[in-house]
Amino acid sequence: MCLTKLILVVLKKEKAAIIIYLLNTIVLVSFYYLIFNSREIIYPIAVSLFFLMIFIIYKTIEYNNFYISLDEAKISPNYKGKFDNNVGVFEVINEIHDNYINKFYKMKNRIKERDTLMAQWVHNMKTSITVIDLASEKGLNHYKRCRNIDGVSSEIPLKNLENSDFLYDILEENKKLQDNLEETLNLFRLDEFAKDYIPEKVNLRELVNSAVNNKKREFIYSKVFPKVIIDEKYYIYTDKKWSKYMLEQIITNAIKYSEKENSYVTFSLVEEDNYITLFVEDKGVGIRKEDISRVFQAFFTGTNGRNNRKSSGIGLYMVKLVADELGHKIHIKSRVGKGTIVEISYLSKL
Repeated sequence: MCLTKLILVVLKKEKAAIIIYLLNTIVLVSFYYLIFNSREIIYPIAVSLFFLMIFIIYKTIEYNNFYISLDEAKISPNYKGKFDNNVGVFEVINEIHDNYINKFYKMKNRIKERDTLMAQWVHNMKTSITVIDLASEKGLNHYKRCRNIDGVSSEIPLKNLENSDFLYDILEENKKLQDNLEETLNLFRLDEFAKDYIPEKVNLRELVNSAVNNKKREFIYSKVFPKVIIDEKYYIYTDKKWSKYMLEQIITNAIKYSEKENSYVTFSLVEEDNYITLFVEDKGVGIRKEDISRVFQAFFTGTNGRNNRKSSGIGLYMVKLVADELGHKIHIKSRVGKGTIVEISYLSKL
């Protein structure tokens, strides 16, 4: 606290004592004036003002030390204070600290237990998803083995041929469920991001191709095609796993909102100074101008999301969280009916 502000605090807090002291001084000086001549009153006035200044300086130092102690008490819950006349204040502060810490740790343990149970549930669900995936693949393989070049063998009734389409649908929906569960686990991992963060030099083309390959089914199912216009010479500094996760979320959105079949999701880049900016462009429905500033908010789906039941409002929120943790800049440009461009800036040189 600055000196001027501290003196004003002292004058305000000790106002009653100062007023009483001044009134007492006035009475004494008046009495002195009646007994002696006017020249003699200068001495008692000077003495009174001197002691008043001593009092104000003493109180200023005392209040300054008290505020310093309060600042220290904010940091340390076990701080006991330095002054006997303020023991009560610090006892209250310690009691508040103790109550706060107890509630904090109870809440923290409760959240940790909930997260542990939730993570275990997700892992159990992933086991079931793996079984469904294997069963569906087994059914499709059996179907393929029982077909001949001319058509269908006698081993499979004609009506069962349609089941292959259902199996493909099951595989597709099962993959979406698996992605959603993985997204849930990533939410938990973000709480301890530093433990799961490995910065390294990564080839950008390989990173993009890996993310595209992971979304191969979605591309094929939606009849949307990737176009990677990136040379192999470009490298970025990032965490490979988390950056791949970011790209997968962006690709999922690009496919989901592609308006026409046989359209493209294009990947290109621009290198400038020590940064490489990756552009992910789709020819989809686009985002309204009033929605762009809110697309990174949790659970915000916007006009497009309300028209698309598959939207959860989590994907871009997670992308923004991860980008901030990695130190990457992300920006979105869009025009309704024209498409959307997502820009991600990576550090390319240290």
